[in-house]
Amino acid sequence: MNRSIRSGLALSLALVGTAGCKDWLTGPGKTINPNSPISASAAQQLISVQASAWTRFEGQLARNASIWTQQIIGSNNQQLIYGTQYQYTEDVVGGQMTGFYTGGGLVGMRNVQSLANAGGDPFLEGVGKIWEGLSFGTAASIWGDLPYSEAVSAVTAPKLDAQLDIYTAVQAKLDTGITLLQSAPTTGSCEPADVVYCATITTTRALQITRWVKAANTIKARFYLHLAERNGAAAYTLALAAAQKGIDEVPTSANNAMDGQGPGDFRSWHGSTLDQDGNIWAEFLTSRLDLAAGDVMVQTLKAHCPTCAGGVDPRLSRYFDPAAGQFVGKDKNNNSVPSGATASGINTAIRRQFPFRQPMVTWSENQLIIAEASCSPNVTINPPSTTCTNAGGVVAALTALNAVRTAVGLPALGAFSATPLVDIMTEKYIVQFQNIDVWNDWKRTCQPNTIHPYTGATEVPGRMNYAQAERNANANIPAPNVYPAGTSAAPLASPFRNWNDPNACPP
Repeated sequence: MNRSIRSGLALSLALVGTAGCKDWLTGPGKTINPNSPISASAAQQLISVQASAWTRFEGQLARNASIWTQQIIGSNNQQLIYGTQYQYTEDVVGGQMTGFYTGGGLVGMRNVQSLANAGGDPFLEGVGKIWEGLSFGTAASIWGDLPYSEAVSAVTAPKLDAQLDIYTAVQAKLDTGITLLQSAPTTGSCEPADVVYCATITTTRALQITRWVKAANTIKARFYLHLAERNGAAAYTLALAAAQKGIDEVPTSANNAMDGQGPGDFRSWHGSTLDQDGNIWAEFLTSRLDLAAGDVMVQTLKAHCPTCAGGVDPRLSRYFDPAAGQFVGKDKNNNSVPSGATASGINTAIRRQFPFRQPMVTWSENQLIIAEASCSPNVTINPPSTTCTNAGGVVAALTALNAVRTAVGLPALGAFSATPLVDIMTEKYIVQFQNIDVWNDWKRTCQPNTIHPYTGATEVPGRMNYAQAERNANANIPAPNVYPAGTSAAPLASPFRNWNDPNACPP
């Protein structure tokens, strides 16, 4: 069992045990083992859901997404094989895919919703629905068609729902979650089981609800963007409408903006204990220094702000440590640039601290969704257009882009370059460091255009294999590298890309 799931379950079960201790050895409690509880409340199960989610969003899936977009490079051992060399197999992703369903996955999310509904708690029910929406919109972006409508049911071999149908269901789930939250009581202190918005600060229930609603709208906007390669301007229209109701609290300092630590940002929560509650990236790098800075990210940051101190974007030193006094990345084939130089590693003082709260959905992302959606480039063609098709949205797009630049301490742009999409997506590529969704951004826009496949590969992977354990248990899961053609609205028989990503980026 994964360490984070283990920690979350331990905490959740400990709470259950504590609740039952008052009758232990007296009355009915004398026949109950407090270390083997048979039930847990909605709040207690929410803790396990969150602990499990950190592993999904910060573990191997995030590492692969970051490696495949060359923010970082797998330099040794499994990360070199799984990530840099694209040798990801059914057994590699097994626990990651299964984790979206079992324990603190969909099972736990549905339990939270059911128990909260039975207990008349619209806040926890709404939060449970938003967690489900975020989780399965993300899962659909990774695997495409998946068991969903028949998952967590009496059906022993659940069907694969089309990726488009999952996105549609996810949007409905997020809408229902928002409606529930808006109906919840707003008095009193925040709900402590929610460690996203009530972990390290004492705030009101009203502000907690407001932040969840805004985060849910940014999540909705993110998933509408995922369909832009298929639906074009219509997807951008929906994304813009959702983002305009999304996270709007500007980070309180440049460092907070650079690190994704704004007050309204949706962030994981971690403690300071290795192998129990620490940041997953930090825990991984404590024992295995198998990741190095990607040359694409290093060069992007070096070129991004020539008027900044030192001539580079200040995020370069917040994302990576210098090696022998300089910042060096590795290319797509794990070669240092320049050759022979020691590559930089992920920043020790910030990103590799156990309590670091990994940003998942942020104000900066929301602003850059507004920028892209306002610009509404034509990404339905291959390669995508880098100009704006919505001339009326150019001013709004530039305003949103400059809001992010100003927040992180960069000078505002007076105007877009000849390729506005490049300007927007370069900023977003930097903002989404270590975030799974950077992979979706690249698949849709092919920016940065300096990302190229590992030598010998035809393209950067666009989807994950299904888990072998799931295939063994469910005959509806296809064999490796066989896309389930015919299940999506416009099926694409490709082992490399999902339905929403019909066009491979140029190699």
